[in-house]
Amino acid sequence: MHQVSPQNNLFLHMESGTTPMHVGLLCIYNQSTADGGQVRFKNIIKTFESRLHKVSVLRQRLVKIPLKLDYPYWIDDPDFDIEYHMRHIALPKPGDWRQLCILIARLNSRPLDMGRPLWEVTVIEGLDKIEGLPKGCFAIFGKLHRSLFDRDTGGQLIAALHDLTPEGMISLPDHPLTVDRVPNDLELLSRAVVNRAKIVGNYVNLARKYTYPAAKKLFESACKTKSCAFGHAPHTRFNSRISPHRVFAGTSFSFDDIKRIRAQFPESRFNDVLIAAVGGALHRYLTAKGELPKESMTAMFPVPGQPQTGSNKMVHQFSYIFPRLFTEIEDDKERLNTLIEHLQRCRSETAWLDWQFADDAAHLFPNTAADMFLKTAIGYQNARHSGPFFNTFISSVAGPHISLYHAGAQLHACYATDSIYNNLGLAHNAFSYNNTLNISVNCCRNMMPDPEFYIQCLNSSFKALLPEG
Repeated sequence: MHQVSPQNNLFLHMESGTTPMHVGLLCIYNQSTADGGQVRFKNIIKTFESRLHKVSVLRQRLVKIPLKLDYPYWIDDPDFDIEYHMRHIALPKPGDWRQLCILIARLNSRPLDMGRPLWEVTVIEGLDKIEGLPKGCFAIFGKLHRSLFDRDTGGQLIAALHDLTPEGMISLPDHPLTVDRVPNDLELLSRAVVNRAKIVGNYVNLARKYTYPAAKKLFESACKTKSCAFGHAPHTRFNSRISPHRVFAGTSFSFDDIKRIRAQFPESRFNDVLIAAVGGALHRYLTAKGELPKESMTAMFPVPGQPQTGSNKMVHQFSYIFPRLFTEIEDDKERLNTLIEHLQRCRSETAWLDWQFADDAAHLFPNTAADMFLKTAIGYQNARHSGPFFNTFISSVAGPHISLYHAGAQLHACYATDSIYNNLGLAHNAFSYNNTLNISVNCCRNMMPDPEFYIQCLNSSFKALLPEG
């Protein structure tokens, strides 16, 4: 039993019917490599069940403090039932990519059950008409709440649930699994009293630690016209109140093509190409709608923070930069060339939203105050009293560059999904696997009713960056 960190607790406060705060991963498998050329649902359940001990967060559920007087706790669920968390459905014929995208959008729009361990897996059969794959492939779409997702959890999940060969191995725990007793209200309230008394001493220390650096950072940001710090972005269709409905779409690019692009720009990095392609896609999409802002759009891009000795691994150890996308530039190669210099400056500056700063700041607010603060801040921005701080979210995850197998089936591709919320209704997630970069787009359906067209814009943007001939 351990307490939810203040920073991760903010993700629990942000959870609502229109804003499910989970991340997801769509994995597509070719079952022709499995024994007998077929993988049954019970084999997948057995594989998950035999690996659960490697990822402890999958057995943990929340226990809330009465009246929200303190942050909740994680306990190992004494009533854990793996079959509740794993569902089994099939696409209707013909089972093509568009049908799969529509289904993922629907699954991604549904919140998790907050009274159980915060994850869910759906096995999807009937992928009979996916380009590049034989008939009869299947997919696994998993969702995990952001409050459980730290910098190591994604890699642990992929490593625990996959093998390097089709011959899977049964993995058993080194010792019997234990569960926690559910604490009663009196125990939880007594813990809350002790924790509130401890936190009073933190106010002076944290004020001394951050007052001068924060003031200095604000002054520096105000003096730099092209700063990468937290700031203002133009208003677009993606920066307003979202609906409960989602769209999902994806595309893939080979590493060989990315290397060809980078060869034209020796100082470029992998993520420079990704961000430039997104900027070009937004330029094309909003131009077609007659809505391209004159000012450059801005993105939020996470970069791994430097973990400190003894730091809490259940904290989101990420820093963030806020690069301009230079969507006002029409020429794609000129945009990339401009971005290279801009992103170098972003990386050299101290990130404004550092994970340690965010976690320390969250300690200042009691649980009830944090809830009220978030709702007030979101309501203030929804009322258009302030413009958006950034227009879209872009993330990049480096996956394995070798073939993986689940229950004997070969993993063909992975596409990530992310949370969207009011004033930030568009997210781009890049996941590299086996020398292929898979980019997925998650958006509110009201903001992007035509995701296929946006993918065309993304493909055109990437193609325009390739060398001629």
